[in-house]
Parts: sequence; structure tokens; C-alpha cells
Amino acid sequence: MTDTMNRSGRRTLVVGVGNPILSDDGAGIHIARALKDMGLQGVDVEELPASGLELLDMVLDYDRVIIVDAIVTAKGAPGELRVMEEDDFENTVHGASPHGINIATALALGRQLAAERMPSDIRFFAIEAADVVNVSEKLTPAVAAAMPSIIEKILAELQ
Repeated sequence: MTDTMNRSGRRTLVVGVGNPILSDDGAGIHIARALKDMGLQGVDVEELPASGLELLDMVLDYDRVIIVDAIVTAKGAPGELRVMEEDDFENTVHGASPHGINIATALALGRQLAAERMPSDIRFFAIEAADVVNVSEKLTPAVAAAMPSIIEKILAELQ
């Protein structure tokens, strides 16, 4: 693993979560690929086509983690971004993840089993999806149009 200490001295990871062949469910993966192409100094960027225990293993020993994933709610418009803290995520997103055990459960397990190795700062960039069931490597038009703005917000968060 590379030395990812940024100017603040904190190890930072961005994880794009999703299934890249289920249309908008791959939004997190698309974001991760765009950020990787930028070659950000002091930031590790990873893709995770699953979540749960795989995510838990990935975040250990980082100080700050940004998780980017698609979300489907009754209230959101496709492409809308919600930035949530770990507690918000646990109280907002319910049910099983299409990627395995859900992220909130995995993080809670990590806090119980390896609290000293868990990040102190976890943020979720949740992108409202229009389609997470149809097989396609392309994002829907509304989600694709939101990508540049979402990337800018993540870059601002990383400053």
C-alpha cells in the first residue's frame, strides 16, 4: 500500500462501491475511476464491486474514508447527492444491500472487533439512482449529468 498521508497527516481513502454492470448502481465505481485518473496526491482510491466485510477490510488503518455509492429512496431525484456521516447512514438506509451485508452493519462490526484500527472520520456520498436493476455499463442520463458536480464536491471534501 502506498504512503497516503496528506497535508493534514491523515491517511485518506475514497472507495467507490457498486456493480458496474447494473446501470446507476455503478455510480460509485465511475466516480472512483475518474478520481484515479486524476492521480490525487495523498489519497488512495479503490473500487469495490461489493460491500460488507470486503469494505471493512479495506478501510482498516485509514484515518478518513469517503464511501461513494448509489442509493434509492422514495424522495430523491436521480443524480441528487446526499453527504452523510456514519450515524446518518445507519439511521437512513435500511435493509440488505444488493452487494451483500450492508455497509452500516459492516462498520458496526468493525467498531466492535477492531475499534483501534477503524477510521475516525467516515463520510458517505450517496448518489440517488434511477436504475439499479437493468444490465448496462452506462449510467442513466440524469446520474451521468450529475457526475462532474459530484466529483467537484468530493474534491472539495478532500481539501
